[in-house]
Amino acid sequence: MSVSKRKAVLRWGGITLVALGYYVWLGLASLGFGHIAEKESVVGSGPVSQEYHRAIIGALREATGGVFDAAGLGFLVCVPLILLIFHKVR
Repeated sequence: MSVSKRKAVLRWGGITLVALGYYVWLGLASLGFGHIAEKESVVGSGPVSQEYHRAIIGALREATGGVFDAAGLGFLVCVPLILLIFHKVR
């Protein structure tokens, strides 16, 4: 294998590793939605109390905020890592 092919494999392998790490990070952050689906399965048909409704909305806000935080932080970490890989592996 030539040097340029080795570098290309190393570069794209590193970028793939960074991207997979980012998606795993987002997947872990989205696990916060699991307990919401669990609560929804408990409720049958009929009226829902105001406290329960507010609790579900609060849980949705919390889980969504966690995913947004993970996405923003992951973006701020992954973009420089990808640029560093392109810079170091030429």
